[in-house]
Parts: sequence; structure tokens; C-alpha cells
Amino acid sequence: MLVIAVCLLIATSLVPAVVASSAGDAGGDLATGSDDLEEALVDGDEPIELVVRFKEPDLPNDPDVVEERLETHADDTQQPLLEYAESTPGVDVEETFWVANAVVLTVDPDRVDLAAFEQFDDVEEIHENFELAVPEEPPEIDESNETADERTTWGLEATNVPTVWRTHETRGEGVRVAVLDTGIDVDHPDLELYTDDPSDPTYPGGWAEFDETGERVVGSTPHDTGTHGTHVSGTVAGGASNGTAIGVAPDADLMHGLVLEETGGTFAQVVAGMEWAVEADADVVSVSFGTTDRHHQLIEPVRTVDRSGAVVVSSIGNEGHGTSGSPGNVYESIAVGAVDEDGSVPEFSGGERIDRAEWEEPPAEWPETYVVPDVVAPGVAIESSVPGGYESMPGTSMATPHVAGTVALLRSIDPGASSEAISTTLRETAWKPDGTSTEVDTRYGYGIVDAAAAADELAAAAGETDVEIDTDPGSGTDGAANDDSLEQPRESADRDEARTDVAFAVAGLALLAIVAVVLAFAGRTRE
Repeated sequence: MLVIAVCLLIATSLVPAVVASSAGDAGGDLATGSDDLEEALVDGDEPIELVVRFKEPDLPNDPDVVEERLETHADDTQQPLLEYAESTPGVDVEETFWVANAVVLTVDPDRVDLAAFEQFDDVEEIHENFELAVPEEPPEIDESNETADERTTWGLEATNVPTVWRTHETRGEGVRVAVLDTGIDVDHPDLELYTDDPSDPTYPGGWAEFDETGERVVGSTPHDTGTHGTHVSGTVAGGASNGTAIGVAPDADLMHGLVLEETGGTFAQVVAGMEWAVEADADVVSVSFGTTDRHHQLIEPVRTVDRSGAVVVSSIGNEGHGTSGSPGNVYESIAVGAVDEDGSVPEFSGGERIDRAEWEEPPAEWPETYVVPDVVAPGVAIESSVPGGYESMPGTSMATPHVAGTVALLRSIDPGASSEAISTTLRETAWKPDGTSTEVDTRYGYGIVDAAAAADELAAAAGETDVEIDTDPGSGTDGAANDDSLEQPRESADRDEARTDVAFAVAGLALLAIVAVVLAFAGRTRE
């Protein structure tokens, strides 16, 4: 029986990560059933945009075949609906996606019989093309923004990025980072956008703009609908034209997908951006926006990008402790919170313990519980590029590109490293200030990202032997202790513990065998 969920999401004004909240509790109290959707259609006098979601196939483990497998599956499952729409007045196809196996429709409520959608066996859900909002920037937190080395921002120093540049002789060369945001000022002296053809003003291969239905805007040239996209792009891969380096991976191939207007964007735009990033062979996808709470509609797109081999790095949100946003709280994302120059987590930074059961139809392989954020990074008084100059901004939006840039450095050191290996390395090498919980917790996650320690560990695992390992995990700045700590929830920790248990069991059996032999021999001697 077809289950239809109508997801009515209402944008709220939050601090600077791009966020939206739902009407009611997302994933739990969403309206379900054809009667609810019928009511939503009847109440509207104007055509409404709907997203029809189809069954997803089992994802292969080989990144090289993910795209082909999903494209074929999408073609097969979507075809009956496309044929129906073509012959049915009042139903128009706007866009199709394979990264989420979805079709965006414009439906005339006066002409559509909702029951008609139940004829398609592979349709799992229908939801609105909900909006994600760009909130107003909150007041800046007072920070000195001074560094020990004025040639870099404090964020780069705090994450030990210059050490990676020197020790591993890389600044992200050969790695493609796709930033999905409000756009980019390509004329900024610190920003160089990747392109397949320098003579083409549309920057093919490095730029894409999508309208609210997810359709690519033909002939679009790079621009920023606000300042957010240019700012986060600068932190990922900006240069140092003003004498101060602002970007973590300045030699990475920077790509930008405009999926948000100045005031927000839609689900279809975001999914279109993710699909474009995968098709363009992005190694990293940086997402500094989200929807407050748990939104299962974003699970499959994130999992698909991750399984394709790209690392998804997402902000956790700015509503404070006890909250999180999607896609950051999707298990396969690297969820990023913020810290200030003192190594303390600011009040606005999100974080919480997530129970798998709180999601609607979560993947079976997810753990029963896990903690977000995974890691934290500089997110207060972050100086970076904006159209026409520079500006300091706070937020988990600003912390996220520090981690995305770090992932680019790691991918440059070991291009063959899997997304799981990189995520695990970031968590294992993160550090916490003195006085904070030694366990993974809902404020720091595993800790503050240390690009140098992560690079050293990944290089050692890859067999790079001429690297001098830096054993200093961080600056040891003070931070507030946190009582809401949890045992390590990630699968890598479980596997490590399992290996240890097996090793002890084997050793114990061997010891028992030796004792048995000795006793038997002693018995024979007495006889």
C-alpha cells in the first residue's frame, strides 16, 4: 500500500548556518496518508510543486559503479510516472533525479486525482518541494582574531593547516571540492573557480546554478545572491592576496553549485546540486546549511554521495545544545560544530545524542545511537572573502569549510583513501582542551579537528615513510567541562573493541590449551 507523506516545512530565522524548521516534529508527526495530501492539494488554488520519491536500490560498495547503477534504477522505476504525466493534464514534470530517485512535478489541484499515484508500485512517498531559508546573520561574538602568525587566519592556525602545507607539501592539489551555497564572487582576488574552458564565462565543470525545481539554469555565470557562499568558499580554498591566507586548501579545484538564493532554496535545488557534484567527480561536498531536526528526505541523497566516493561535510546548525539539523545529522555526513579561539564551544553550536528510532525508516545498518557533531572547528570571528572584500562571520557554517578544506588536504595526500577512512582519521586525531570530557560528547563530538595529526596518520597508513610525525595533538587551550558525554558511538570504535575482544579470547584459549597439556603430562609422570 502506498504511503504518502506530506512534509510541510516552514523556514525559521536562526543563526548563521542556513536552516529551516518543520511544522511539527520532523519525521515523526508529519502528516501521512492520501487524505492529508488530498487536503493539501484541495486547499491550494495555485499549482503546487511535489516531489515523488521512488524505492531506492541496494547501494553497491564500489564507488565506480554507484552512479551507473542508480541512473539505471531511476530510469526503470520513474518511467511509468513520466509516461502518466505526459498524457495527463494538470501534471507536469519539472525535473528528475537519480541521486535521490525522485521526480519533481507541478500539479494542478483542480485537475489531479491523488489516487492515481497509487498505481505506481515503486512510489514510496510524496512530499512538497520544501524550502530552506538563509537566516539573518547574528551579532558577531567579540574575538580578537589575532594569530601567532599574521599570514594566516586564526582558524587555519588552530587546525594546524600550515603544518600540513610544510610537512606534506600539499595545499590540496588535484582534489575537487564542490561548495553548495548561495553562489560565489568569481572576481574576488582570493578566489579561483575551476573551469574546463577558461575562455567560457559560464565556467563549465566548476559552476552550476539551479532553479527552484532543480533544473539547471542554462547560460548562468558565477555570481553570489548574498555573501554566504563567497565566504565559505574562501575558507575552503581562498588565497592570500591581501597578505593573509584565508583558505585551508588554496590549490584545490574549487567548484560551486548555486542551490540557494539570498533568502533560501528548495529541496530540489539541493538535490540537484548534490547530483551535479557527483557527476562532476567532486571529492568533497561542503554543505553549510540544513533543516532543523531530523528530515528523512535528505538521507538517501547524502548516502548516495557518500557511496559514490565523495565526502559530505555538513554544518550541524546554530540552535544550540540539544539540537541538530539535516543533512548534518544524517549518519553518513561529517557533522561539524564550532569552537572559538579559546577552544570553547559557543552557545549557538548545535549537538545532541540521536536515536536511530527517531528517524522515519532509517537505514538498517545505522547504529542504535550516535552523537553529533562528529568534530568541531573554528566558527567564531572567521575572516574570509565576501563580494568586494572581506568580512568576519560566526557560525557552524564557517566551521564546516575548515573541515571540508582539511578533507581536501587528506585526499591530496592519499587520493585512494575512502570516505570512511577519512572520516575515521578526522575523528581519531581530533583533540579536546584540558578539563573537557575525554569521551565523545554532544558539544565537541570527538574534538577539534587537527589537520596535521590527521595528515600524519593518513600518510602513515598509506605507507608514506618520509614524514616526520608531529606528536603534539593541539594547543591545549582550556575549555568548559561537559557532563553530557557518551561512549564512542561510531562503528569504527565498535570494530576496534571487537578486534580486541577476539584477541583476548584467542589468547585465553591458547593459555587453557597449554595448561591442559601441562596437567596431562604431570598426570602421566605421577603414574
